[in-house]
Amino acid sequence: MKNSNYQSGLAKLIVMLVVIVLILSYLGINIQKIAESETGQANFNYIWGVIKSLWNYLIEFWENNLKESFTNLWSKLPLTEDLKNL
Repeated sequence: MKNSNYQSGLAKLIVMLVVIVLILSYLGINIQKIAESETGQANFNYIWGVIKSLWNYLIEFWENNLKESFTNLWSKLPLTEDLKNL
């Protein structure tokens, strides 16, 4: 059942991407030109830098503030013993 939900979500994502490309094509927007232009490259690089910075911040926040508390909480749950026996 879990695999079916994953496949359904993947199918929806593919359909959504196709619809977005069709809409952009209808509007006359060339994705390749945008991606290859200097402005497009600068924008993609900027967004990628923001995503990397945010990811690094979240990893650091997890390591410094949350990891120990969640690890202690998780180890106290009786469910963890059941999972180890699987």
